[in-house]
Amino acid sequence: MGPGMSMGGMGPGMRSSMGSSAPPAKRFDAIPNGTVVSLKGLVNASDRNGDRGVVKQYIPSTGRYVVELEDSDSTMSVKPSNLLQHVHVRIHNVESKPEFNGKTGTIITWCPSKERYNVYIIALKKVVSLKPNNVVLETGTVAQVTGLASKPELNGKWGTIKEWIRESGRYEVQLSPQQIIRVKMENMRV
Repeated sequence: MGPGMSMGGMGPGMRSSMGSSAPPAKRFDAIPNGTVVSLKGLVNASDRNGDRGVVKQYIPSTGRYVVELEDSDSTMSVKPSNLLQHVHVRIHNVESKPEFNGKTGTIITWCPSKERYNVYIIALKKVVSLKPNNVVLETGTVAQVTGLASKPELNGKWGTIKEWIRESGRYEVQLSPQQIIRVKMENMRV
């Protein structure tokens, strides 16, 4: 090479795009890989309802999750409405049982007829039935918006809980990179 000629023009800090792919954009509406779930409401594979597994992947083109079932090597493609996340929660404002308040637990089931979660409270080694407004979901949990009267177009959307605001009893929920909303505790479901 002669004087003044460079080797491809790659300056410091510049990267070649050959052979590399950009990481996928962060999603705020997808249950994270590694989340422990159980199957519910399956019709064609109803014998699998109640089975536990781990989210391995979200497939945006189908809106489904690949779930690896516990105690097996098999996976299933599942709609989000057929998953219950076993996430950690903090108990809040249970007036009838103040000794529950501040304790942590894990959601084990959702009872649609009672509109309550069954939560295993670790310190008490017992399962209790609690309304959604008595269960504080952890920051980073992906949950579904439900029951909004003021903005019904948001019902059914999924978002990531950024913060719980104790004073207002609301979550700050990120639905997309551009959209953050504030939602009452009872309007978010895992």
